[in-house]
Amino acid sequence: MKNNPVIASRRLEAVTREGETFPVTLQLGAPYPDPDPAGDWICPCRLEGLSETTYEIHGVDGIQALALAAEVLGSGLTEAAQERGLTFTWGGESGLTAAEVLLHSNTAGR
Repeated sequence: MKNNPVIASRRLEAVTREGETFPVTLQLGAPYPDPDPAGDWICPCRLEGLSETTYEIHGVDGIQALALAAEVLGSGLTEAAQERGLTFTWGGESGLTAAEVLLHSNTAGR
């Protein structure tokens, strides 16, 4: 993401109705102060593989901007899955929904 470091990411595979796969990476950038003196904080995020857009999510502070950016990733992944009929493979498990990818604990068997 441009000049901002990625602080968290998750790589997975999207699976179409036809069984074709392609990579998707959810990325959260480090929150930073808005350069506008009247601004708050900005957290960039991206759904690489599903969109070319880097979203700049605003919050009153870094924590809120980060939390809202995570919500945007979840909403975007869910919307893409519904519109395109996608399921996901992550952590060795296939057939996952967007919600399962976001909330799934990959600690089974530990």
